[in-house]
Amino acid sequence: MKKLSVIVGSALLLAAFPLLAQGATKTISQTPMTLVATLSPSDQTTSMVVRGKSIYLIGTVTGVVSTDGFVQAMDSTGTVKWTLPLDNGSNEIATAATFDSSGNIWVVGSAQSALISPTPSTSPTPSTSPTPTISAAPTASATAVATPTPTPSILNPDGVSVDPSVPLRPDLTFLSLWKISLSGTLLAAYVFDMKSAFLVRSATFVNNMIAIVGLISTPSGHAGFLIQSDSSGTFGKPISVGKTDTELNAVAKKSDGSLVLLGSSSETLAKQGRKGIKDGILVVVNPAGKISSVVRSSNTSSTRSWQSATNSFFLGGDAVGKTKSEAVVTKFGSTLIPSWTMRFDSRGPALAVDSPT
Repeated sequence: MKKLSVIVGSALLLAAFPLLAQGATKTISQTPMTLVATLSPSDQTTSMVVRGKSIYLIGTVTGVVSTDGFVQAMDSTGTVKWTLPLDNGSNEIATAATFDSSGNIWVVGSAQSALISPTPSTSPTPSTSPTPTISAAPTASATAVATPTPTPSILNPDGVSVDPSVPLRPDLTFLSLWKISLSGTLLAAYVFDMKSAFLVRSATFVNNMIAIVGLISTPSGHAGFLIQSDSSGTFGKPISVGKTDTELNAVAKKSDGSLVLLGSSSETLAKQGRKGIKDGILVVVNPAGKISSVVRSSNTSSTRSWQSATNSFFLGGDAVGKTKSEAVVTKFGSTLIPSWTMRFDSRGPALAVDSPT
């Protein structure tokens, strides 16, 4: 009877404190979300960075025939302080941003051409050429009567209006990098030819460089990529991860100067095959620019992805199974061994950010 009481008592404890069974020993305090601002439907905001009491929204304004990136600064009440269009004269999008050590904002995106700034438009001026002389036609002996050509009529009994033909836009193959002051002044702009369509997912300032990650089109699918630039716009050689089904969404820094790239993949990387439908991955790139190790998630029946990270290796992502979708946060140690994990029912991934403290 005593043994049965112990078993029943243990079951009651587990039922009363389910989080203890998952390794979480502290209560998580939560602050309810409040609406700060309502954005225009044409402003497709894709990223946000915060410094002090200012929020900087990064996104793209989509028009009928063109797209332009933008940065918008607002305070914590949603009052807009300034807006800066990012238009280099062609189609471009802005998708990520980071701060450098001086507090400048570096915005990263994609562009259709390598133009840095739009060509100034000029107003038409009156022609200064001499007035051309019109010679009189020779007099004809008989008056010619011109027969008007009948104009064909278009049958449209239903009054259907035809949508205007929109030309197909070329791929955005140039990486754009804009340096902007906290007051909204464009300080510099740089471009780099990626040779293929790509999408920037994240950027961060590490080792006095702007490290940029995302996914890029390949002949067999898409790969993850890492590229770095210094403050003068000098880009290093891109590093590819995978070939067919890999993406990189975030980057963090190790104490030895190595970079940890985070994302997802369903293909074999560094001789490691996938464990689930799609695995969350951590890829370590050493200071020499070589991949030194790969860590994969271990869920065997779900699609996993890491979407964000801090330099203390607090990661946010998701796990999508057949019957459940969860946001996942995991704290890793410096050797990239997980310390603890928490999961929350969610339709989207968890996003992890550093606080000022």
